[in-house]
Amino acid sequence: MSVFRLLRHASRRPGSRPVVALTVVAAALAAGSLTTTASAHAASGTSAQPPRTASHSTRFPAAAQLTCAIDDTSGCLNNTATSTLTTTTSPADADGSGNSFDAADLTRTAGWPSGKTVTIDGATITLPKFGTGSYDNMLASGQTVTLPGSGVVNTGDAVVILAFATGAAVTDATGTLTYARNNCLDPNGDPTDQDYRLDTVPDWLSGPPSAASITLDHENHSDDTQTSPSSGPKVYAISVPLACPGSVISSISLPQLTSGVQAGRPALHILGLGVRPTTVTGSGSGARHWVGTWASVQDTDEVQSSDGSTAAVDSQTLRIPAHVSIGTDSGNGIRVHPSNAMGATPVTFNAASVALQDTTAADATAAAAPATLTFDGSPSVTIPAGGDATSDPVTLTVEQQATVLVSLQVRGMASAIPGHSAARTPVWVSDHADRTRDTAAAHYTRTTYTGLPYLSGIDVTTSISDPTGSLVLYGDQSVNGATASDDGRHHLSDAITNALADDPRGDTSVHYGVLNAGTATNSLLPQSTSSTHPVNALNPLDRDVLAQGNVRTVLVSTGATDLLNCTGNADTCATDVENALASLDTQLSSYSTDDGQLYIDQQPITQNSNITVYLATIPPFTAARPGTAAQEAAREQVNTYLLDNYPGRLIDFAAAVSTDANATSSTVKAADLSDGNPSDAYYADLAGRYVNDTDSGALVYPPD
Repeated sequence: MSVFRLLRHASRRPGSRPVVALTVVAAALAAGSLTTTASAHAASGTSAQPPRTASHSTRFPAAAQLTCAIDDTSGCLNNTATSTLTTTTSPADADGSGNSFDAADLTRTAGWPSGKTVTIDGATITLPKFGTGSYDNMLASGQTVTLPGSGVVNTGDAVVILAFATGAAVTDATGTLTYARNNCLDPNGDPTDQDYRLDTVPDWLSGPPSAASITLDHENHSDDTQTSPSSGPKVYAISVPLACPGSVISSISLPQLTSGVQAGRPALHILGLGVRPTTVTGSGSGARHWVGTWASVQDTDEVQSSDGSTAAVDSQTLRIPAHVSIGTDSGNGIRVHPSNAMGATPVTFNAASVALQDTTAADATAAAAPATLTFDGSPSVTIPAGGDATSDPVTLTVEQQATVLVSLQVRGMASAIPGHSAARTPVWVSDHADRTRDTAAAHYTRTTYTGLPYLSGIDVTTSISDPTGSLVLYGDQSVNGATASDDGRHHLSDAITNALADDPRGDTSVHYGVLNAGTATNSLLPQSTSSTHPVNALNPLDRDVLAQGNVRTVLVSTGATDLLNCTGNADTCATDVENALASLDTQLSSYSTDDGQLYIDQQPITQNSNITVYLATIPPFTAARPGTAAQEAAREQVNTYLLDNYPGRLIDFAAAVSTDANATSSTVKAADLSDGNPSDAYYADLAGRYVNDTDSGALVYPPD
């Protein structure tokens, strides 16, 4: 990395680092004592927030500090929150009123294995044993969770915490991450710890369902009865950004809140923790660097068919096409991410494969024999409700803009298929057999699915010495492309990829991954946070954006649905969206890139680049989704706010598709509409605006 590149990135978050930090880094470079991960982003990461006191006032006397290992938390457990419904229900009490989760909901229905591991948002987490009558969660009281030097993931880009609150949401709970010796040094080369804050841990009953990792059916009571609350008991995954991605963590101190539960008093319960790995795997000659090339948001528990019925499969093989952005490097590696994030029950894939699509047939026909996928060496994988998986890498040469076919054989009957709700992508299904290794399409039939099942992402290898990153498009209709052509090649991510390749000012190459995180749901803006400057994320943000492969840049294009759902006056509606967009910007900017670590004298320091966030103006409402006069006024007010407050990080999508080519024009130009809905031309115009702004220098921190 050149000194120029280092200092350029160092200033990308003005004021986020003391000037002395840059002086130390520059001096070290001049002296030859500073090195970087090869093409790493340079200093600029926002440091962790200082500790803050939890907002609720009632505390209990602190118990003797408990210590345990992250893969065996039995020494830190101090509360029983699950029970087995029998004539003598175990004495579980999650909330001080004798209420608890039903253990069978967790283990049998959802498939969370008692005492074993689940992978949630990319992090592997060891669960306690459920329904035994013994302690099964950590009521946050300052416990110290250690990370062994081997056998567990102890380096990554975020800590994922499976938690829930009782008595009310818990806000501003603080703890400390301690890095191992000679890891995460400050710019002076001294060891440093990282304070962290959990902005909000939602209540298990009243918290937002859209942010939950899992929602269960039943609540057990101490009088041996069981009810089914309409909201359902929930567990949440909260991620904590690491100041030094890739540095070894030695321990995590939990918040010091309470050592007991009391009815009506907020309490924080933690089922387990895990570190989400970075996108660098292996070491030495076997090291690989991964980057996302394709993604699909998981936003429905039931993919639909075009006739409105719920899609189902029975021991059949699904063949799913994915139109990728960036291709593999010389390592020719690819890995696949199946997901059951929205599922209510576990799913088992008996077999899986990946292949290039035969471009002459453009259907379920593979160009060559598919490569078999394995998961930790096994040809099958079971993913519990709320979980996800990553395949072992396979060798496959993938060119940019190629279409990859991923085949998954589902074990048994799946009466509902979770996935992406509005995909505009063809999906094929086989007869009742394993057809994952078939090259020909003879045993496949095109479905009428309107959504895309199970598949959430694909990564490819990128250069170890000069890795590239990914751009995630996070938004609603403007990103999702729910009214574009149904060939799976006309989402905004596809349009941007094509525009980059065709850019006359470029070299015909796509230099970074372009990932689609668009959805038709209305849960993109922060749903549950106590802070106007949140520093950690719940789902769907964490799962759909931050867990993607080597994210360096996020383009946020949302707010239209929120305005259309708002019934207040224009100023109220606009202010709510403005504040939510500002909070979302803060959340995303709190996370560092995977490959931004710097080193002084061969030791990692706390200099990292933050994820860069772009915001887009909100395009005009369309005839198919018209707004009221107040909602239109609010849209124009939000766009004016964005133009005034985010120079250098704003892309004017509204101007790209509006009749008068400006942010406050109230209509979409006719050439960009089909039956009143955005057409392929609409998404091409948005993509053109994005590429023009990156080429022209309008964006202060161009994607890479």
